[in-house]
Amino acid sequence: MAKKPSPKSPLNLPNLSELPPREPTAPSPAQAYLNTLSPSGRRSQHTALNNLAYIFSGGEMNEALNFPWELLRYEHTSGLAAYMVDIGYAKSSVNKHLVALRRVLAESYQLGLYADHNDYYRAAGVKSLRSETLPRGRTLRMEELRALIRTCLADENNPTLGVRDAAVITVLYAAAVRRQEVVDLNLADLDLKEARIRILGKGSKKRQVYLQADAVGALQNWLDLRGKQLGPLFTRVTKSGRVMFKRLTPQAVYYLLKHRQTQAGLDDFTPHDLRRTSITDLLSAQVDVLTVSAIAGHASADTTKRYDRRSDENKKAAAQRLPSPFAAPPSPAVNPPRDEELPA
Repeated sequence: MAKKPSPKSPLNLPNLSELPPREPTAPSPAQAYLNTLSPSGRRSQHTALNNLAYIFSGGEMNEALNFPWELLRYEHTSGLAAYMVDIGYAKSSVNKHLVALRRVLAESYQLGLYADHNDYYRAAGVKSLRSETLPRGRTLRMEELRALIRTCLADENNPTLGVRDAAVITVLYAAAVRRQEVVDLNLADLDLKEARIRILGKGSKKRQVYLQADAVGALQNWLDLRGKQLGPLFTRVTKSGRVMFKRLTPQAVYYLLKHRQTQAGLDDFTPHDLRRTSITDLLSAQVDVLTVSAIAGHASADTTKRYDRRSDENKKAAAQRLPSPFAAPPSPAVNPPRDEELPA
């Protein structure tokens, strides 16, 4: 749930009291920004913009599409980060909101809503906070991945569903894709002959990823049941096992993984943990970080490095080598009797 700050804000707020109502046909900077995002990003950043509208209006407005972003000046935005930290936002969350703020101000400028470009540059010049956070999520062991696939393929109640779920899990790991990316895949994106899959990533950036033979086999098993009709690669399957040509949703992927995780008796993990595991395993296999970054669709190799969990395993192994003062001392050896003490 999004945090709602108190309307009483120490920020130097813009004066909205004499603001005329926005014309229905007037361009909305917030809408212009949201239109550049994927559906999942749109929902997340719309919430962030709503939070900012609430803050900058002193609690009077909570819909970003109606907020006059072009009224913001440096004196309004310069204290935002400190204020959000004070009311309980984590630094990472503050930085996410600052990204949304800079982007919506840029759209205001592009739409010609700033009369003076200096007002825009100063207002949008807010810097992100430096933030060091512990890595989230976990990596899965290979035994866990295999247990997931075995569980899917052992589904006697709905074998078609089991084959589809096995293929989804295989692609999530083998191609290191995001949950949204796997549901956006179409049959036309798959080239089994070349063992290649085309992925539409963040910011509408496309990339190609190659698959190993086992992953191709898992996809072929699914296609034998799905058929060759154009449309979404991964579709819904009814309880009776009938394939429906309706695209899966990201939430459906979450639920299918949760269901298979429970069936396999594994510890909790998220869909993104499969991507995290794939990136770590590629780096462990001595694949250079730039190639892994290209496979994962990261804009920077620094982002890829943050997924690397090998250091955690090294630290865990180091802890086992450290002598422990908490262990019970060994029992003293019992001295054997001397010859003169032996019975005659």
